[in-house]
Amino acid sequence: MLQNIEEAKRALTEKPLLATSIERFLILNELKSSYKELPQPLRFSKILSQLLSRVSVPLEKYDFIAGRCVDRELSEEEEALFQEYLVHPDYPSHQLFWSSGHCTYSWELLVKEGLVGLREKAAKQLIQTTYPSKQVFLSAMIECYDAILAFVLRYAKAAEENGMEETAKNLRIIATEKPNSFVSALQLLWIVTLIDCAYISENPTLTVGRLDQILYPFYLADKEKGSITPELAKEYITDYYCKHNLIMGRGEHQIGDATNSTTFCRITNFDAPQYLLLAGTDENGDLAVNELTELFAECIVPAFKNPVIVVRYVKDMDKHAPKLWKTLCSRALASSSMMFYNDDNVLSAFRRIGLPDEDARRYAHFGCNWCSPGDNSAWMASAPKSRHYNVYRTPEEAKALDIPYMRTNSAHSWPEDFVIVLRELTSRDPSTVSIEDFYNLFFARMADFIDRKLAYLSHELSVRKKAPSSAITFGDCFFAGSIQNAECFSAGAKYHFELQSFQMFGTVADCFIAVDQLVMLEKKLTLKRLLDAVDANFEGYADVLALCRHADKYGMDTPLSNRHVKRLSHMASELVIEKNKPYFEKERLFLVPCMQSDTWHLKYGETFGATPDGRLACTPYSQNSRPSNGSCTNGLTAMFHDMLNLPHDGLASGALNLDIDPKQFAGETGEVMFSALLATYFNQGGLHAQVTSVDVNDLIDAQKNPHLHRDLRVRVTGYSGVFVDICKRLQDDIIARLK
Repeated sequence: MLQNIEEAKRALTEKPLLATSIERFLILNELKSSYKELPQPLRFSKILSQLLSRVSVPLEKYDFIAGRCVDRELSEEEEALFQEYLVHPDYPSHQLFWSSGHCTYSWELLVKEGLVGLREKAAKQLIQTTYPSKQVFLSAMIECYDAILAFVLRYAKAAEENGMEETAKNLRIIATEKPNSFVSALQLLWIVTLIDCAYISENPTLTVGRLDQILYPFYLADKEKGSITPELAKEYITDYYCKHNLIMGRGEHQIGDATNSTTFCRITNFDAPQYLLLAGTDENGDLAVNELTELFAECIVPAFKNPVIVVRYVKDMDKHAPKLWKTLCSRALASSSMMFYNDDNVLSAFRRIGLPDEDARRYAHFGCNWCSPGDNSAWMASAPKSRHYNVYRTPEEAKALDIPYMRTNSAHSWPEDFVIVLRELTSRDPSTVSIEDFYNLFFARMADFIDRKLAYLSHELSVRKKAPSSAITFGDCFFAGSIQNAECFSAGAKYHFELQSFQMFGTVADCFIAVDQLVMLEKKLTLKRLLDAVDANFEGYADVLALCRHADKYGMDTPLSNRHVKRLSHMASELVIEKNKPYFEKERLFLVPCMQSDTWHLKYGETFGATPDGRLACTPYSQNSRPSNGSCTNGLTAMFHDMLNLPHDGLASGALNLDIDPKQFAGETGEVMFSALLATYFNQGGLHAQVTSVDVNDLIDAQKNPHLHRDLRVRVTGYSGVFVDICKRLQDDIIARLK
């Protein structure tokens, strides 16, 4: 297995930056204008069939599970053709191969029924339906299944020719019947993941599910028969992990560009995370940990980027599953690609929105550390959107509200809204202004934005539902609702949701604290002097800057910071949940409250002026749910205590990049201390943590001598990065987090 691991490590660090999925590109370039006379579903299925029948089926003797793809640098002639392909009006990823990721498929249904069983379900629905659009949709779906089955059989034949009899047997099983073992089920899951992530979706970001729960019945039955051992299962799991990394490229997708990253147009999965969920609770609310959970944890390779392991932490899991907790914490201290979420917090948030318990428990994390209700919900930002459906839109319907990516009220995010409020209140009689006015005006702006956002989403959904069977994606073949209703999932899902993030929460919280402390309580500043200093980027206002920077901050665990952090976060989540109610009741449409900013804290911060917390113009905001860099002056425990003021039942996601000095938790004693600290945080209601344990001096040296530090891994937001492959401004931000 060491050979497999080393190959995957080399793929992550040594693959040429401009490596391209050559077969995908050449075949789709040839087919890009084909079948244009057909409706989109049939055109998609026919091009998919052509693609899967022509790509190679590479194997290595040391593969435990089959499924690779070919990528390499292009020749000068191929590169010129590739650039023409990208701008062609029929470029498939814009016109046909819409991303079907940023979601979780009905994986349990897939392993229960198999590809053949799903095909039979679609064929049965086709016989029963009389609607022409649904007939087209189901016919295309059946052709997609046939294409996948033929692809699997080609792999089976290649395995036989390579003398890989066991691999060939499992491939033939999943091509002719439902999986009947742990290995055949894992092989099936990988084949579907491979096709989506390597051949279909640019930026798939696919959640691969709760594999410790889905595969456990197979594992248990095989173990009782004596056909598998824990050691053998770990070989297959590790190879499954390896395969995820083989199909990646290099660089980073949020801040990176074509000059320093492979990009999704070259390798569709180049920096997309795939999320694998472990632990959590079962349908009765009990801790869902089994032997397979421990095996998946033990197989985590710290050097890998994928899959991202999402641990659904259940209260007192450290006590009920001490061996598992020890393994998970040791991997976290090695900066592995993993994160911890408080299962009860997420479930409570979805219950407050209105989801019944059985649906709330299906939640999954996806995207860049976001949360969804799972495989019966569609993210409104995912494709195909209304413009992709064959629907006539009146001029009134075509008027979309100007809401950029459903993120924020202002061009530079919520800190800008605070400054707008500050400017308005400064124009009033200062003797009449209180901190209550800041809260009232700030949340009036947030409420207005949420009202407009929900109205827009409701309109968008109504347009999609006018012709729900007129578009299809690869993922529709693996959603129970799409098969049953013959409808594209982005139109016909049980639930539709969008994210409502309180972006740059730490910066906004610090602004509230600074105004309250310096103007209202201590009266060291007037609102006008504070605003003048902010407008001047504090030039000529050194005294004001000093006061702002020495004011209490989120993360310091002071009475004032605790009070504002609690009030601000609770009001925001309650506002979102309250605004959801009429839309949820009418059409099961809702916003998911969260504190997620990904790397937008850099992009927005670089374009906005100074803020009252002492942040200078064109510098980063705070990130996600984390306090601003440099604010946690009273230590890690104080930061945790301040963060416990965030609502325990009102946020479904919100990343905490927990950056620690490895010397602080070195050795077995250090690991015990870290495990206890992290468990205490979660047992008291902490939401999330993802760990980067790297010496900041190593990162600084890596900027100067990247060739000496190819092994450094850091957490970015919902994914990991090879530090030396990340662009400098993101490297600088990560270094600032650790200082």
